[in-house]
Amino acid sequence: MTYHHSHEEDVPPPMESIAGLMYSPTTDIPFGKHIRLGQKDQFVFQSSVEKGYQAGIIAHLKFMEANQFDEPVMLDDTQFTMVIEHVLPPDLSIYDRGLWRSHFIVGWTSVYLGVANEVEVDEHS
Repeated sequence: MTYHHSHEEDVPPPMESIAGLMYSPTTDIPFGKHIRLGQKDQFVFQSSVEKGYQAGIIAHLKFMEANQFDEPVMLDDTQFTMVIEHVLPPDLSIYDRGLWRSHFIVGWTSVYLGVANEVEVDEHS
């Protein structure tokens, strides 16, 4: 069996620039940049990764509030699946659903580890 090397594999992913920062939207971890449009602050380039991460933070904080927990909690895979089924946006592609789910868990875990808090959520809402 021989392996034929595809020329497409040699082509680097396309690069884009936001405010002079070069990034690859297909391989780099996306980021949010605050800009002011009229009366509102907006994010530039908000992806399913960022939306999943923010949703994980918000869901964990709401979960703690609803259950009157003072301390963050961790969930197992079955519990995460049950929570995610209720909050996963239905309009995402299969690929973006996977990214969203993974980063939802990262957001949830960030609250558990004390990395994310309500101030971060308020800044990104």
